Formats: sequence, structure tokens, C-alpha cells
Amino acid sequence: MSHFRVALLVLFVSARASAQGLKPDSSFIQLAGNQVVEQYNKAIYKQAHVYDGNEYITHDFRIKVHPFYRVDSLQTGTVFYNGVRYDNVRMLYDIVRDELAVQPPEGAYRIRLRNEHLTSFTIGPYTFTRIGADPLFGGVSIGDSAVGIPAGFYEVLHDGRVKALSRRVKIVHEDISQGFYKADYQQKDRFFVLKEGVYHEVKTKRSLLTLFPDQFKILRKHIRSQGLKFNDSGREEAIASTVRYYESLP
Repeated sequence: MSHFRVALLVLFVSARASAQGLKPDSSFIQLAGNQVVEQYNKAIYKQAHVYDGNEYITHDFRIKVHPFYRVDSLQTGTVFYNGVRYDNVRMLYDIVRDELAVQPPEGAYRIRLRNEHLTSFTIGPYTFTRIGADPLFGGVSIGDSAVGIPAGFYEVLHDGRVKALSRRVKIVHEDISQGFYKADYQQKDRFFVLKEGVYHEVKTKRSLLTLFPDQFKILRKHIRSQGLKFNDSGREEAIASTVRYYESLP
């Protein structure tokens, strides 16, 4: 029964009972009303424009390592798409292609959202923003100060006057040296600091400290006292911690 028919039935029963001087069955009215609301919400949810896009195409099945951010299972998050916020969206972030794949409710397929309409999203506790998005929708446009930073989605590690960002990337590594095709994905994250409107890529401790000449010695001491490392496994936390500490200084 459609939600429209249920609504008519609710109105009919209520009106008939009132005309006959009878008290309508409140439990039935409540049940029918709940069905109307539930079916209406489902109808609206299915029509959400966040599911407007092309079908997401899977990668080469021979590559056993998944191409997604952190995990290969659907995560729930929030999407800002065409200037509208959508909550409780099930998604996967493909960091090989820099695409967000969302799964419609009751759908066995996935939709690849159009990057030019996607301003930002959260996937689990992690927040991503698109550099190069339309500023009318709250994105960050690329100007002269952003020359050298690739357009795309960046994880926000610290969001303050100074921002720490990470560009999550996986690249395909192919090997045919043993006479057969073998491939996997290798993650090559890049890190940036946005200070006074200019993006700076950070690879080493010195490249980070030189961005803050006024607090160079204090930040160096903080890095030592916290045991922060700028190797592949520790660089992310070292950058985020140092930027957070810098903003806490008077």
C-alpha cells in the first residue's frame, strides 16, 4: 500500500468514526500514521540528489589489495553535495582515483559522485575537503597562492588559523619480472600546511619548522619532548601535533 493510500485510509477512518460519534482506534491511527511517515521518508531519501552520478566501476580484480581509504567496507558519513548536506550516507573513498563511491539505500550497486559538485565529506571520524571546489558551495578555490598543490580531496588533520592537511594517495605498483602479472597498491601520502593563504608541502622536520620562524626553538623542543618522528609512519602525527601546539602558544 502506498503512503498516499495509507494517508487516505487514516483520514477516512477518522472522519467516519467522528461522524458516527465513535472514538477512533488510536492504536490503528498511530500505526497508519507511522507508516505514512516512514514510507514518505524512504521515498524522499531514495530521490536524494546525492545518489545522482555514474556507476562506480571496480578496479582490476587481479589486484588483491583494496584501493580505499583505511578499510574496504562501507562507512557511514556526511556529504556536502551541490551545496546540500546529506547525513548517514554509506560510502567508500577510493584514493587511487580520488573518487567517493556511495551506495544508495536498498541498492547493490555504487554511485561515483561528481567531484566538481562535492565540497567535503566525513567518513567515520575523518573529514575531507576538496581544494579546487566551487567557492559558491563553500569550497576552497585554487588561486596563485595554491600553485603546486594538486586539486582534489585532502584530509583535515588540524583546522585552525593554520591548517594541516594530508593528500591520501595510493598508486598501482606492477611487477611482471617473474613472468606473470602481479600488482598491488602502495600508499604515498603527502602533507601540507596552509598558513596565511599559502600551501606548503612538508616532508621533513626542518621544512615544517621553517614555516614558524618566530617559534622555531620552542617547536623544536616540543618535537623532542614528545618524541615525534618524521619518518613514514610518524610524519602525520608529528605535523598535526606541532601545528596544534603552535596555535596554543601565546
